[in-house]
Amino acid sequence: MEEITSAQNPLIKLVRSLSIRKHRADLGLFAVEGAEYALKAKAHGYEPHLLILDRDNLAGPDKGEMIDWARERGARMLAVPPALMSRLSALSNPQTLILICRQRWAASFTDAVPTDAVVLALDAIRDPGNLGTIMRTAEAAHVTRLCLIGQCCDPYSPEALRASAGSLFAMDMLRLSHEDALAMMAGWAGDTVATERAAAEDFRQAYRRPVLLLMGSESDGLVATLRERAAKRVRIPMASGVESLNVATAAALMLYELQYSSARPLSRTD
Repeated sequence: MEEITSAQNPLIKLVRSLSIRKHRADLGLFAVEGAEYALKAKAHGYEPHLLILDRDNLAGPDKGEMIDWARERGARMLAVPPALMSRLSALSNPQTLILICRQRWAASFTDAVPTDAVVLALDAIRDPGNLGTIMRTAEAAHVTRLCLIGQCCDPYSPEALRASAGSLFAMDMLRLSHEDALAMMAGWAGDTVATERAAAEDFRQAYRRPVLLLMGSESDGLVATLRERAAKRVRIPMASGVESLNVATAAALMLYELQYSSARPLSRTD
């Protein structure tokens, strides 16, 4: 394990640069703070690039497991003083472990979607807190295939990762242009479903699987070119005078309807 004390070290500068989306995208890396999230990254097969530990807190079974994994996968390991660890942290209460992982993106879903699956597609979600909350709900509802359409915020941002409570690592994620999304919809075997405030159909109904659920941005909803191509357009009833639901709340209602109410009863094992 290498020991570094200078904030000017190139590896330290690399870690600090990952707070910026462009650098995360260019490098294909992102930061994971804390042993709990790092262990979840390991469990879901993410590839470690760099493991950074507080040199005064190297003991513990979780640390040992992470060190063994990083060594096995050929990742570099650094021990840094607590003051430098604090400078690297994006948290007010810094952790004693930071894992730098490689981002992971799917190339396609079309050939790998089970016949009973639900796939969630989000268009232009801008708030990383909302995106993270949606990922957390999606994992709880057994939905792990996520398409990000157009100008969505970065799921690998620190804000989205924290809001997801680590559910990011359970997601198989695919980036799509609007044209790619339209092509996916055209070849979809089951229902393509769009949420729309003015839709005639209630969201509480039976759907033909596999289901592709499309939801739009916090302010504008789903773009018209996608909404109009959906096989079903559904609304979530709201009291008079209420403009809209938060997109994360709407996603939770839709995902649980699709997975439990309209498809199968919630069992004791779920």
